[in-house]
Amino acid sequence: MKKNIKNDLIVFGATGFTGKLVVEYLIKNYGVDNKKFTWAIAGRDIKKLEKIKQSFYRIDPQSVNIETYVADSFNSKSLDVLTSSCRVIISTVGPYLKYGLPLVESCVKNHTNYCDLTGEVPFIRESIDLFHEKAFKNKCKIIHSCGFDSIPSDLGVLLLQKDSLEKFNKVCDNVNLYVRSIRGGLSGGTISSIINIKKYIHSNSEKRYVLKSPYSLNPDDKIRKNVRQPVLKSVRWDNTFNKWTSPFLMSGVNTRVVQRTNAIAEFSYGENFKYKEMSSFDRGLNGFLKACTMLMILAFLQFSLGSNLLLWVLKKTIFPKPGDGPSKGKMQSGFFKLKIIGSINEIQKNSVTVLGDSDPGYSATAKMLTESAISTLLNEDKMPKKYGVLTPASAIGLTLIERLKGKGILFKID
Repeated sequence: MKKNIKNDLIVFGATGFTGKLVVEYLIKNYGVDNKKFTWAIAGRDIKKLEKIKQSFYRIDPQSVNIETYVADSFNSKSLDVLTSSCRVIISTVGPYLKYGLPLVESCVKNHTNYCDLTGEVPFIRESIDLFHEKAFKNKCKIIHSCGFDSIPSDLGVLLLQKDSLEKFNKVCDNVNLYVRSIRGGLSGGTISSIINIKKYIHSNSEKRYVLKSPYSLNPDDKIRKNVRQPVLKSVRWDNTFNKWTSPFLMSGVNTRVVQRTNAIAEFSYGENFKYKEMSSFDRGLNGFLKACTMLMILAFLQFSLGSNLLLWVLKKTIFPKPGDGPSKGKMQSGFFKLKIIGSINEIQKNSVTVLGDSDPGYSATAKMLTESAISTLLNEDKMPKKYGVLTPASAIGLTLIERLKGKGILFKID
């Protein structure tokens, strides 16, 4: 049992765009002072932390009493003070490749659970290589990708496979996720993460495989090179869903997280499990043109990342600055609808729909991230007894789906 616990949960990065959303969610849904758990906020700048507390006074006058910690990602002593005084850390401090590993190391050292919202595959790989074994030994859960990357995908597939096993006594060997509709904005932090991944790969060319291999997050002894994973690179008509499809921006993260879930669960989805994700559009010329437009946007984004001049122009003109993001109105008008379809021996057997009623990358992500951390505090008895560097499905399981009910995020078996 840990000593010197002052708060059950600490939000690190509370003054950033997503960090503020997490703090607001906690205040509105659990209050500053509740009987279930205690919580505090942390960041680099005490003045900004005090300003954040004042900004929530209109929601709850008690917000001015939220306990604060000053910590810096590059100061190990300040991180140790943080992680040794709580049970779980929520980290919204990105880009994670730049700032994330010292905090993970401190959490592992001090037996503290950890949740973040990273979509940075190279960062997750480094976290696995450096800290998985010690986190396992110290019985703590390091849970990456607890936002829109990759909870809808990871828990949606887990729910589908559990239901398939109950109905057919078999899991689905082929699963496709279709983004049916989506609306959301970009933050400066997301842009910084994408740019940082590009810089990391440029400086570490030997790690290029991390972005290319569908099994790049699997344990080294559980990489299935004999199973070729399907990857969509163009506009295609999909006979399963009867829609036009094109690549989905987040599939490069989500598919690897789902494959890691399968691998560390001793291939509970099967050793020949195949999984892909794509955007989908209605049949007809209009749907085809929308799919082509999506493909061109993704191609332009990839091209711009390879051109320093174009990237500089976009950062100065279009891309939001770090700390900025969509307005409250835009986030409230956001939504997402995902369809996950599973087949056994090429015969469609089962499907799950995942719905969200707000901006997927920000307000919905804040809900998912916060409830992931709270699960480790309040639902420990229902969670899988797994430790190490984990995925949401392997660390938390279906209990998180229950926590998200009534919070605007719904998983339903069709």
